[in-house]
Amino acid sequence: MSERPVSVGVGGLLQRRGRRARRARAEPAPDGWQLLGVTLLLGLCFAPLLPALEPQVGALIGAALALRLAAIRCSRLRPPTWVLALLTVAGALNVIDAYRGVAGQSPGTALLLTMMALKLLEVRAKRDLRVLLLAFGFLLVVQFLFDESALRTGYMTLLLFVNLALMLDLTISADRAPAPALALRVRRAARIAGRITLQALPLALVLFVFFPRLTSPLWDLGLENEFAVTGLTETLEPGAVTDLVVSGENALRVRFDRPPDIPAEQMYWRGIVVWHTDGRRWTPAEPGEFPDAQARVEPAGEVLSYSVALEPTDQHWLIGLDMPVAVPNDARMTRDLTVRAARAVNDLRFYRMSSARDYRTSGLSLDEEAAATALPDNVTPRMRALVQRWLADDAKPSRVVQRALTYFNEQPFYYTLLPPELGDNPTDAFLFDTKSGFCEHYASSFATLMRIADIPARVVLGYLGAEYNPLSNDYLVRQSNAHAWVEVWLEDRGWVRVDPTAAVDPSRVDNDERVRAMGAGAPARFRIGDRGLVGRTLYQLHLFADALGSGWRQWVVGFSRYKQQRLLDELGLGAWRDYGLALAMAVGGAAVMLLWSLLLGRRPRSADPVTRAYRRFLRRLEPLGLGRLAQEGPVEHRDRVIAARPDLGPAVDGIVSRYLRLRYAGTGDAADRDALRRQIRGFRPSRRRPERGPAR
Repeated sequence: MSERPVSVGVGGLLQRRGRRARRARAEPAPDGWQLLGVTLLLGLCFAPLLPALEPQVGALIGAALALRLAAIRCSRLRPPTWVLALLTVAGALNVIDAYRGVAGQSPGTALLLTMMALKLLEVRAKRDLRVLLLAFGFLLVVQFLFDESALRTGYMTLLLFVNLALMLDLTISADRAPAPALALRVRRAARIAGRITLQALPLALVLFVFFPRLTSPLWDLGLENEFAVTGLTETLEPGAVTDLVVSGENALRVRFDRPPDIPAEQMYWRGIVVWHTDGRRWTPAEPGEFPDAQARVEPAGEVLSYSVALEPTDQHWLIGLDMPVAVPNDARMTRDLTVRAARAVNDLRFYRMSSARDYRTSGLSLDEEAAATALPDNVTPRMRALVQRWLADDAKPSRVVQRALTYFNEQPFYYTLLPPELGDNPTDAFLFDTKSGFCEHYASSFATLMRIADIPARVVLGYLGAEYNPLSNDYLVRQSNAHAWVEVWLEDRGWVRVDPTAAVDPSRVDNDERVRAMGAGAPARFRIGDRGLVGRTLYQLHLFADALGSGWRQWVVGFSRYKQQRLLDELGLGAWRDYGLALAMAVGGAAVMLLWSLLLGRRPRSADPVTRAYRRFLRRLEPLGLGRLAQEGPVEHRDRVIAARPDLGPAVDGIVSRYLRLRYAGTGDAADRDALRRQIRGFRPSRRRPERGPAR
């Protein structure tokens, strides 16, 4: 009695193993081309994501793909099950070691890619490849967490088409044996995949337009955006702006309602204002620091209205043309005339703003004046002596400002992105020793000199210049346009913009090869020389690509809930809101499906030219009442037609005889088929029977 359960348990185990073995034998293994295709597909999909991951994760994924490719040629390199188990554990630990966990955008992506790469090594049957091809959808979603550009979308669309073709090849080849030649398989799978893709596009367009937009992405779990584009920081110190200027990333894109009369290289884009300095680092005012301030901007000329697409910055500041006078509804103008949004800009942000090119400000409070004239502890005697010489000539603030600009122009100051070390007192060293620096050195030093002269001054961080694209009719501002300038308070004008960097003689601009190697573009205030033919051609291609990207960001990435509501208003469904979207989506989707059902339900046209020609012959007999009956074959039909209309006998017999020879006997060539088509073209039977002649 005690041995029976043991024997039953062993028997059951053996039966289960037998069933698994039979299933494995029943499921065919993929051929080498299918393995190669799926491996290359996943490798091409992994490639754009690998630069965003830690090197040790990318190395493991690359090694797994390389081993899979090698195992296609030599099956003995395929690791056994126990090795795969160890590799799975090692892959998970590798991700944890690289990111100190698996939660978050980058760790989650790294873990997904690692497991899919290791799954490739486990492939034994075609169902394993199907699992990988189905999981490809997750890879598509992950791609757009990192990049939403038109180029990435087109690339992913191409890979999705290849994924569908591979899935079709796996399905069709499992039902047909022996498998056809590779070229035929590729053409067949590509043809069906293309047909399915084209059929899906109209429905996808309907869903894109009418599917309700959410206020935040589905994957927004409240985690910090790790991949926001680096933008202006809230502090100014040596090197802060230089790091942006050597970056080619986009900062914002602007489209004016009316073409402005401002040269692109003279556009100042206002960002952050910094007030306080310890002689090395400048910081903004604290919230509520100036409770009595009542800054006002009085336009003195045309007010420009424009739309802005601001790249993610993870900050609350909105960028606008200097000087903003109207801001978005969810933003406010601070007391130092900067624009602050209610929420941080974690995604591409679209907003409208208005600015005055000519203006006058008012409302300087005592607290602001004290902050704008405060001096750091490291002001040196020679800095004070320099300012005293300017004051001795004429103490009027506007004259002191002009003398300071003249000083920067006439003295051997150089503009360079690679300034020498400045030590503990960068302002003094820059003004009297090195005289070489970037806009942050000029702005901070100029503001300090103005404060020594008891002229209120503050530093503004933003961008200078833009690149106009006539194809998209907008202006592109890059991080390489990052700039710092100074605002001084003059009693008769208020805050006045002064750019000491622009006072530098253009002949003293550093064109060092090391600067160009850092990727920095020429500063916007210095004009670039004429381009050659190749340069102009490449520049036009650049403008075209930029315009394409701009349209993509505007109409696809930027297709927001607000734009959906405007579309509903035009359709007369605006009052229904989300219910209107659901109705439009249901009606549009049903219309697309009905249209495809009608088109696909039609009787397909025969691809056989002989059959098509014979059907045309039958249609010409129908008006005579001699159409072919359902139960008749070609011979019976011919005999009935000749019996009813002997006058048609030679023509009908010749056509049907040639058709039978081509269609069933398998004889005949292209010339014979052409002869059949000519016979039928010339067959024009009359509806009236010919009269019989007199009897003899």
